[in-house]
Amino acid sequence: MRILICCNIYPPHFIGGAELVAHYQGKHLVAAGHEVEVFTGDTQPIGQRHDLRTEIYDELTVHRVHLTAVDWASDYVNFSHPPVEVHFSRVLADFRPDVVHCHNIIGLSVTILHVAREFGARVLMTLHDHWAFCFKNTIMKTEGVACVDYSRCDECMPFIDDGGGRRLPMRMRQDFMKLAMDAVDAFVSPSQYLADSYIQAGFAPDKMHVIWNGIDVDKFATIVRKPLQGKLRFSFFGNFGRHKGIHTLFEALPLLKDPNSVQINLIGDGNERAAYEQQLLENGCTGLVKFWGKLDNGDVARAYAETDVLVLPSIWHENQPVSITEAMACGVPVIGSNMGGIPELVEDGVSGFIFEAGNATDLAEKMDQLIDDSVLVKTMGLNGHKKICDVTFARQVEALLGIYGIAGDRSHDADDVPLIVCVGQRVGTDCAQAMAHPIHYLNGAQPYMLMANWLTASQLRQARLGWVVDAAASEEDIEGLLLSRLPLLLPECNDVLAPTCRQHGCGLHYRDANDAAACIARTLTRRQDP
Repeated sequence: MRILICCNIYPPHFIGGAELVAHYQGKHLVAAGHEVEVFTGDTQPIGQRHDLRTEIYDELTVHRVHLTAVDWASDYVNFSHPPVEVHFSRVLADFRPDVVHCHNIIGLSVTILHVAREFGARVLMTLHDHWAFCFKNTIMKTEGVACVDYSRCDECMPFIDDGGGRRLPMRMRQDFMKLAMDAVDAFVSPSQYLADSYIQAGFAPDKMHVIWNGIDVDKFATIVRKPLQGKLRFSFFGNFGRHKGIHTLFEALPLLKDPNSVQINLIGDGNERAAYEQQLLENGCTGLVKFWGKLDNGDVARAYAETDVLVLPSIWHENQPVSITEAMACGVPVIGSNMGGIPELVEDGVSGFIFEAGNATDLAEKMDQLIDDSVLVKTMGLNGHKKICDVTFARQVEALLGIYGIAGDRSHDADDVPLIVCVGQRVGTDCAQAMAHPIHYLNGAQPYMLMANWLTASQLRQARLGWVVDAAASEEDIEGLLLSRLPLLLPECNDVLAPTCRQHGCGLHYRDANDAAACIARTLTRRQDP
């Protein structure tokens, strides 16, 4: 079987949990006798934006597309880049994969899901966070406040920028992601928590499969910890972002019965480091903390050798943190917050402790219990190892191969949701307001409203209505819509387009937001009539 793995970043230049999962998945698929190539983003400043280069990395053929900061930015259109799709199509034609297995692909182009499906490959996606329905990935409205209504993204950010000067309603991003995800045959979630979140967001339950990420149990089980007399070492591995909750750990230090009985290891780096150093100066705990900086994956064992307890004080909904599975494989107990998939890994009171996210007093109490009881530290570590010892990459790949075999069944594809194609150099205020209206018609589903240049030719052929969202649109802007013979919705105030549309007899006209919403409902309802 030929398998193309896709992800927006890939080793060796950037190594995080999702990237390691993708890489080791590829390596173990090759070991199982399959052909594997990788299509990924390139963070190295080599060539021009969206240039493609191909190399061999760790015996895998890796196709890297040069991405820049704007390709990733959440306040820009970071999900549609046609040049990336051209490169992807060529890789498909050359490699001819049976399966395209995607991980995080924001920054590349989410349209590659549709391109892969059109090619005839089975399309899978492993979910690592909430990016498919939350532009921030975190589903947090503000610090400590989780989002409970995934349809109200515009409250966090009303508009996104397409990089060409257009401010587009956030609703268009959400519609595009829903349409793109319809092309996925099967989703793989490493945690039940994340699977449930996607189902709550409207994703098909029958496409969802929960498979834990694999871990190199043998590698971590052989790590020998170096004792440190008189201190218990609590380590954090990961990004120094506010969402990781390191500030809560620092707030807990002065609350310990004996702060001098601990050493805190911080392995990683990030934009909050300066703030953390200032916090430690203010609470007098600087001497308790050792900043290790970033470590290559091959050096992580050195840090675990000096770790007695892993602490992950996240204040956002984690999926399945790699640091926890690594710690369990090492026989290291874990203290984690009660967020996302963490409680699925850490059995409270058995393999570690769960504490209330953001509650420094609760965290300090849990730390004190382990500081006071070395036997409990060892027992919890052994319990964690027992839970993870069979969760190997080989087992993960075996489970994935089973899904590859059934992913071709497309009898349960998504219902037909009407597609409205929008054109114009800007989105007028009336149109943005109309997009916020519930559009009621016969089957009740809300239509997808998308910019024409985000769509492939086959997707454009599925459109039910062309909407001119720019009051100053020109004949050139609507040329493609006229050729498609779609019914058009036009701004009444545009005198330039009126003669052309009267000639083709092709459209309705709207005066304001309410009028536009009513015209859309009328057109779609008529299209549903027998």
